[in-house]
Amino acid sequence: MNAADVTIRPMQPGELDGVAELRAIGFGGQKDLLLARIKEDPRYNESHILVADWQGRLVGTATMFPVQMWLSGVPQPTGAVAAVTVQPEFQNIGIAAKLMQTLITTMHTDGLALSMLFPFSHKYYHRFGYAAVSDLHIYTIDPKNIAVTGDAGKVRPFQADDLPMLRVVYKGQLTWHNGWFTRSNAWWDKIVERWQNIVVFENDGFVDGYYVYLIKTGTNGERVLHLREFFAAEPAAYQGLLAYLAGQDVDVIEVLAPADTPLRYSLRQPVAVDGQNRHWIFNDLCHIAAGPMGRIIDLPKALTTRFYTRGVSGERVLKVSDPLLPANEAPIVFRLVDGRAETRPAGDAAPQIETDIATLTQVICGYLSATDARRLGRLSTDADTASWLDKIMVDAPLFIPAGDWF
Repeated sequence: MNAADVTIRPMQPGELDGVAELRAIGFGGQKDLLLARIKEDPRYNESHILVADWQGRLVGTATMFPVQMWLSGVPQPTGAVAAVTVQPEFQNIGIAAKLMQTLITTMHTDGLALSMLFPFSHKYYHRFGYAAVSDLHIYTIDPKNIAVTGDAGKVRPFQADDLPMLRVVYKGQLTWHNGWFTRSNAWWDKIVERWQNIVVFENDGFVDGYYVYLIKTGTNGERVLHLREFFAAEPAAYQGLLAYLAGQDVDVIEVLAPADTPLRYSLRQPVAVDGQNRHWIFNDLCHIAAGPMGRIIDLPKALTTRFYTRGVSGERVLKVSDPLLPANEAPIVFRLVDGRAETRPAGDAAPQIETDIATLTQVICGYLSATDARRLGRLSTDADTASWLDKIMVDAPLFIPAGDWF
């Protein structure tokens, strides 16, 4: 058989058990637990699940659901792609590719600006126009190495009636964090249910921050505190939570943090617990891992639904190659007036910027500068235009918190 013999279609009622089985085979875990997790996830429903059907047998599945991901201070309509898997005996014949192509077309039809996914292989998903949009910094810290002095006495275990305030504080910070998702009340309820170990910083009756953790035993018997999420709205909360963290009875604290975290400046010695010495006096501070991948789905929408640097104007003719979505390949005029953008068809005007969809995704997500993309030969333009693009897109690194992983 080959992929042409397989039909990609929405999951039908009664097929959820088969989807759970496919996920168990592809990703591990117990089918019954996965089935319950699918049913209880408030972010999507059965209509968001695709299946690959071969002669009435489910041989593959994929899920895509809409989220609001914040970028440049505004929410972007984004398609979250998850759980792409194919039965082992049907792999390597193009079924997963057919699932992905269907999802990309569906997201464009649905009017989504961007798509995000957590890949098993960056190389594999690059063929569909996705590219890395963030780096993750993994810190392994000796608690005694934390030098911040804060009021740890204001930190206490989370209580159920803290949740409404936590939602409000989190929502108020969305505009400042690229990659955060808008969280529904139902999803917050699920997060709190799933994460039992939560502490909050309370100041004058208000919750100004929290962190979520899990303690496990390491390979050498050491107690490792895995910090799942850490958020503080005010400096006092940040300092108090760090001071409380430093006092925990553990051997190692492991933190998955965005590239711009101030955590690195809180250490007495900038070195990881398991850091190696490299070239004279240089020791590892953290390990760097490639983060999620992103893709522009609707080019005009991706360009116009975000903000740019105020006080900068101009326009350029842009042409992007996107074999999977030909609608994105029509040249457009990208016009910017005081931080807001608009687009229109370019007609016969000669392109002033030419690139591929993956490179442009990295540029608008703040991961790759236009100047570096030009230096690498991935963006064709002049130096002044590259500099203009860098001036209008000055963004903090994108980071998706663990509570929003999919």
